[in-house]
Formats: sequence, C-alpha cells, structure tokens
Amino acid sequence: MFDKRLLVTGVSLLMVMAVAVAAAVLPGRNHAAPGPEGPVHDVATTRATAPAAPPQQREYLYLIKEYNGRVAVFGEDSDIPEMILDTFVRHLPAYDRIQLREGVRVYSLHELEARIEDYTS
Repeated sequence: MFDKRLLVTGVSLLMVMAVAVAAAVLPGRNHAAPGPEGPVHDVATTRATAPAAPPQQREYLYLIKEYNGRVAVFGEDSDIPEMILDTFVRHLPAYDRIQLREGVRVYSLHELEARIEDYTS
C-alpha cells in the first residue's frame, strides 16, 4: 500500500537537494583569502556611498491554501496546485483553516518544507 507521508517526505528531500545543488552550482561571493597581513581588501569594490535603499517586499514563491477540502501548494500566480497534501482542512485548528482560506504566502523552500511538515504531522 502506498504511504502518502513517504511521498511528502520524498518530495521535501528532493527540494532540499535541489536547493543544495543550486547553491553549489551558482556563483557565490568572492571571498578573498587572508594573506600574511590579514584579509585582502579590493579597494576598487570598497565604496563610500550612501546606504542602499531598503529592500522592496519580495514576492512569494508559493501559496498554500485550501483546494477541494485539502491543503494544497500553488506556485506564484498559479491557479493549478503543484502539490495536494493528504491533509483535510476540516481536521485542522480554526486558526489554520482561516489562514488557508486567505492563503499562506511562502517565501523560501525551507519555509515551504517547514509548513508542509506542520500541516501533515
């Protein structure tokens, strides 16, 4: 018999692995190795400018909300769920039901994994 909790765990692990691979492949910061006199500083990149403007509100990556009585994960600006959990909304506490009716915005894969774990446990 198929265990849906195993599927959710597998999907979560795949997402973690995808993030780890992306972090390893994408270019990161250039860290200067310390020399005998201490860390090397590139004078060309050091600027005496006004502080940067505050970051703008970042759009969410996923939206968790009710779909046909169950908890579902939607991509940004999508009406088709990417994942439907085996958790019925009617079994959740009132606070969670209200949040899911309005939609819970998720801003990272790590947050998505944590929220899926909360809703399925």
